[in-house]
Amino acid sequence: MEHLVGKGNIVVSTSCSLLHTAVDLASETKLDKEIKSWLAFAAQKVQEVNALAKALSGMSNAAAHSLRKFSLRVTNENVLKAAASLKGSDHHRATNVSVRLVAQQKKLGLPVLPTTTIGSFPQTMDLRRVRREFKAKKISEDDYVKSIKEEINKVVKLQEPEKNDIVEYFGEQLSGFAFIVNGWVQYYGSRCVKQPNIYGDVSRPKAMIVLLFMATNQSPRPQVYLCLARLIIFCKIDKTTTSD
Repeated sequence: MEHLVGKGNIVVSTSCSLLHTAVDLASETKLDKEIKSWLAFAAQKVQEVNALAKALSGMSNAAAHSLRKFSLRVTNENVLKAAASLKGSDHHRATNVSVRLVAQQKKLGLPVLPTTTIGSFPQTMDLRRVRREFKAKKISEDDYVKSIKEEINKVVKLQEPEKNDIVEYFGEQLSGFAFIVNGWVQYYGSRCVKQPNIYGDVSRPKAMIVLLFMATNQSPRPQVYLCLARLIIFCKIDKTTTSD
């Protein structure tokens, strides 16, 4: 390429800002060693750029790429079969929007301009304490779920309480994700999250929001459950994993 653009005119850089990437993978001491070798945070991405600029002299990560490519942890046969069996009709609703609107109005009887509340209340100190105790294995999963249900019962007339960070909450319930401890990244404004890192095929081992539906018994009003976090998770895949 040098003979095309001239010596000294080639600049190697990242494809986008590293603002939304965790700072340093070295601080993740609890992360699985094999998965850790596949990831690159901001510090590692800078090293990769530097390695490319020096023609990969002594800094190749080919071994890690090779291990990841053939690792059984990356490929999920059930996901491959499900993806291969998709038909064109699977990408479209069985009914059009006009039919669904009629059914919705018949069941809910909404006014012309219905109002709702979207978002989450800030976490209470009790919720934070219960989550810390659960992660530290000081309380059982049953006790944790019981506490969440009690909190939902308290505030459901206003809104569902925030549990874990919503991105982390959904990511923890999917396979193919690795979770970090210190890798906080800017989400928006002053908001930061510990975003999950996708390392392989993603699947849903069990139902994700069944617990939340218990709130429908706490109010006579219609309730809508929005799962926006899953879109956020998938949008961030190329910013947290090392490209092949």
